Amino acid sequence: MIKIPSYIHFIQPGLMTSVQDLGRFNLAQYGIPYSGAMDRYSLEQVNFLLQNPKGSAVLEMSNLGPEMVFERPTRIVFAGAEADILWNKKKSIKNGQILEIQEEDVIKIKNFRKGQWLYMGIQGGFETEYIAGSKSWYPQITPRFKIKKNDSICYLSEEERFYPSVEPKAKVRSDWFGNHLIQVFPGPEWHLLPKLLQNRILKKSFTVSELINRMAYQLKEEISNDLPQILTAPVYPGTIQLTPGGNLIILMRDAQVTGGYPRILQVDNVSLNVLSQKRSGDKIKFSIL
Repeated sequence: MIKIPSYIHFIQPGLMTSVQDLGRFNLAQYGIPYSGAMDRYSLEQVNFLLQNPKGSAVLEMSNLGPEMVFERPTRIVFAGAEADILWNKKKSIKNGQILEIQEEDVIKIKNFRKGQWLYMGIQGGFETEYIAGSKSWYPQITPRFKIKKNDSICYLSEEERFYPSVEPKAKVRSDWFGNHLIQVFPGPEWHLLPKLLQNRILKKSFTVSELINRMAYQLKEEISNDLPQILTAPVYPGTIQLTPGGNLIILMRDAQVTGGYPRILQVDNVSLNVLSQKRSGDKIKFSIL
């Protein structure tokens, strides 16, 4: 079967559109962040529906999506945030709906209604270059870190399209958006907090602030404390740091690999996907596993 290099051309780039896969592993000792999809569960969903390898590269979008035109036929599907998605400017598309894209078809993602990150999988994944074991874009590591106007990215279109038989539509999980309980483990400095303060953190509801991006989510409420600063120590996606000023900062996929603030909690891997889809103003509550 002949596969032809083809391109998606971006008429509009969207607010924060990038290529992501499952990220980089075992490179923290070199100061290289983990990166990868903010909501890995949604990445795996689109690849499963298209019968791609689990970690195939996808398009990740946030808040205001792009407008793009496809050079040749392929299949695509969306998962993650709920957004207004238009196919050829008129047909409304739902998550989990597998689209048979034709030459010169246009997809436009407009307003996000629920959630923070939307994923578009494509048949076979995107053909961007591997750098340090991943196709995930990250500043200073990859040539690009987000899509710009008139950019293009490559995919392979099959000249004879004998795609595997799949249902044209599948149900994808949307309960991510209603789940406010974030499962956590005690962090290395959790024991330094007085029991009274520990209980307060676990009983309190917190609000996601407007300071959210691929590096970290900051919570609005402050926790007064007199914890000592620590020597620079390893941190991971999901590490919750407590600053001297009382801010709770939850590190995300593009966070640095070391930090000097006390690491009071560590978000469970599944809950990190849930947390990633929270928007500014959403409420969350922590629960110790």
